[in-house]
Amino acid sequence: MLAVGCDGQNTVRVWGTVNYQGRAVEEGQIIFFPLEDTDGPSTGGAIEKGSYDIPAKSGPRAGGVYQVQITGTGPARSYSPDASGVGPKYTVREQYIPARFNKNSRLQVNIAERGAKNEHDFDLR
Repeated sequence: MLAVGCDGQNTVRVWGTVNYQGRAVEEGQIIFFPLEDTDGPSTGGAIEKGSYDIPAKSGPRAGGVYQVQITGTGPARSYSPDASGVGPKYTVREQYIPARFNKNSRLQVNIAERGAKNEHDFDLR
């Protein structure tokens, strides 16, 4: 699903918080896809307790423009494909963030050459 690791050339740490409808995204993924003239593969990481932190060794390239896709995973629940509920049960976790923030995302960030400018917080509504 995602190619992580760019090769370390001119990559930087990126971090921040992710909220959806005023609440922290407890579990999910954030992915940065290169846009325009930005070289390199996509990269990303886990969202845990409303925060993400992608280290420089696997971060996006400095000076690049990236589309951001965010997903959030809901709590585990049991599901039986048998309408009677008698058959085997499966554990499922639903992705609850709307497509406008992931597969149809228009979220974009510019990745700076240095430090504090690469803190990117997302308050999705």
